[in-house]
Amino acid sequence: MGDTSHGTIYGINGPVIKVRGNHPFQMLEMVMVGHDRLVGEVIRILKNETIVQVYENTTGLKTGEPVVSTGKPLTVKLGPGIIGNVFDGIERPLVKIAEDTGIYIKRGSVMNNLDTEKLWDVKMLVKPGDYLNQGEIFAEVKETESVNHKIMIPPGIKGEVIEAAEDGPYNIEKTIVKVRDEKKIHNLTLIQEWPVREPRPYYRRLPLDIPLITGQRVIDTLFPLAKGGTAAIPGGFGTGKTLTQHQLAKWADADIIVYVGCGERGNEITEVLEDFPKLIDPRNARPLMERTVLIGNTSNMPVAAREASIYTGITLAEYYRDMGYDVAIMADSTSR
Repeated sequence: MGDTSHGTIYGINGPVIKVRGNHPFQMLEMVMVGHDRLVGEVIRILKNETIVQVYENTTGLKTGEPVVSTGKPLTVKLGPGIIGNVFDGIERPLVKIAEDTGIYIKRGSVMNNLDTEKLWDVKMLVKPGDYLNQGEIFAEVKETESVNHKIMIPPGIKGEVIEAAEDGPYNIEKTIVKVRDEKKIHNLTLIQEWPVREPRPYYRRLPLDIPLITGQRVIDTLFPLAKGGTAAIPGGFGTGKTLTQHQLAKWADADIIVYVGCGERGNEITEVLEDFPKLIDPRNARPLMERTVLIGNTSNMPVAAREASIYTGITLAEYYRDMGYDVAIMADSTSR
């Protein structure tokens, strides 16, 4: 659909805006709002208007500004470079943004989710003539010393390999495999895109019969958790909910940790960002950040982006789950 379809803002109420115009918007479609091209999402379509939720600060937005269609839902990029990174709720790299624009994210900041220039040493696992189904692994990348990133066939694609690159250094946008199905040829790179609100497919659910050792004896003894299960930590202000999650992130026996700070105070997220790079993984004496992803959406960021940050974190976690890793995802906190 591209940038040809657009409407016009005629109402603004905090992060929620009303749009009018001859526009073919779709539910949950990502749109660019205003002259600053703020990221938004269509949450309701009525006969004469469309309701859009904006994931950035709408201060200064005016009626009459355009809302441009992108033709696709809110998506994230999945590939090497996720581990060890710090993202906001819509997978913008905060460290890279801080280097370019300062400590505060400028409205409408546009930046590649993952580094497109870095070269990764790719080990190919397929050759021309092989037949691949969705989810099968066709290459491997040493993402960190602790994580071997497995490059998988995206869901919905299967067919015969007609071309495969040699082992060597490639960036994430370089085509390394071509797969032909009955209809067309698919060019596969090191990355794939996935809508954050759509669960990634799975073949079958496994029984919850393996315990998750949290490293906290009181939890493991009185409130044991299972791998694949869920748990909640209720409590009042200052009772240790966030600290408990920090301890689980540090010591749980999961392979990958995805920590989502959605709505917590900035100083608590700052503590996480300062502490985690200093922690040593007891498994291999390497930095814990080599198997950790941090997503930060503090209480001074737009409310709409807090919800998106949870979906983003789950999507990243499901991606590494598909590789066969045990992934622990923590959201702090859903009540905010």
